[in-house]
Amino acid sequence: MSVPYLSIVIPAYNEERRLPPTLQKLFAYLPTLGRPFEVVVVDDGSRDGTVSMLKNLQHAHPELVVMADGINRGRAPAVKHGILSARGELILETDADGSVAEEAIGRCVEAFGADPKLAAVFGSRELPQSHIVVWQPPLRVFLGYGFLYLTRSLFWMWSITDFALGFKMFRREAAHDIFKHQYEPYVVAEAEIIYVAHKRKHKFIEIPVVWTDDADSRIRPLREIFRSLFGLARILGRSVAGYYRN
Repeated sequence: MSVPYLSIVIPAYNEERRLPPTLQKLFAYLPTLGRPFEVVVVDDGSRDGTVSMLKNLQHAHPELVVMADGINRGRAPAVKHGILSARGELILETDADGSVAEEAIGRCVEAFGADPKLAAVFGSRELPQSHIVVWQPPLRVFLGYGFLYLTRSLFWMWSITDFALGFKMFRREAAHDIFKHQYEPYVVAEAEIIYVAHKRKHKFIEIPVVWTDDADSRIRPLREIFRSLFGLARILGRSVAGYYRN
């Protein structure tokens, strides 16, 4: 198989049901970009038939790479493992539920082609051109905006519109630099990634996306808000200690 130009990294935990439709859409869309690609699924110790399903799909889709060691570490470590193992010049992290419409992938690739100095492109649900097809429940919307404004204030990054979306594309060199300085294991890792890119002076932009909430979300809002608050504190502590500079 040729060396891919684009790698799609998807973390998966018990995704036997949600992942096949997402992969089907990706395998239909990605060839239209005209570039060699790979789809790297990092299984995070699934207890259902996720791994068996993926290995069966590999017969029809040689571009599919399955990484599975049976250990559950969490979404962020799975993403990091996939990013650092991916072979593409451009590397995208996205979710198993396919909540972001795949056409955004092409716009990310175009953005990199238009600016050789661009290191990362982050998807956003909050830009004027973004469109939310199905909204989250009210509690999650409220907590999400609270997290956004708190993170903006703590990081002093007022121009960022979405710190939480798991749809981010990187040039390979920037990805390795950013993720080698990424430590958080929970959802707040998405904010840490943006903060690290900023602290390490990588050029990045946000682009609008079409996004659909999945009612089968694995995120538990009340649990994650406490994890995120402690996570933000740890990020700031690391920043003061110089972890993101060295």
